[in-house]
Amino acid sequence: MGTRTWLFLGLACACSGPPSNVPSAVVNATPSSVCVGDGFRTSIHLDSNGSSPVLSLVYTKPDPDAGSITFAWSFSGAVCVGIPASPSGWTTLSGGTPDSCDVLLDPGSVDALGHVNGTDVLLAVAGDRPVDVTLVVTNVDAGGTLVAHRTIAITPLDDAGACPLPQGD
Repeated sequence: MGTRTWLFLGLACACSGPPSNVPSAVVNATPSSVCVGDGFRTSIHLDSNGSSPVLSLVYTKPDPDAGSITFAWSFSGAVCVGIPASPSGWTTLSGGTPDSCDVLLDPGSVDALGHVNGTDVLLAVAGDRPVDVTLVVTNVDAGGTLVAHRTIAITPLDDAGACPLPQGD
């Protein structure tokens, strides 16, 4: 066989599809940005429901019979748990008293052991810097893992000092 034939066969084998044990990891953030100085006023919803036990190069709705996946979320900066209206009740993920908070997780997004492992997470941010979100999705049945990253951006105020982002009702 000529060089072209071997090259074609090599490419055909290399492109036979994604590994069967690797899941898809999808992170949606609503909203995906807050204004500088937000001060934990904006609730952000992180949603991983588009994730799937099977890796797909083109998004398809996850097959409920494809297997089980688990989620593990992490965030850059100092992470606290609590509600924005009660800063005196905020804790660290391990239950301690925080020195400062960059990310404030809704208590319903954290389990009793301090793990953030649900499909949805509610949080708020200080708004002094972008926050990096990491989601690790693991295919329980096949053992594969995929990591997705998302950044909650910070939008500067307009010339009048107001937030140019749409405000919730």
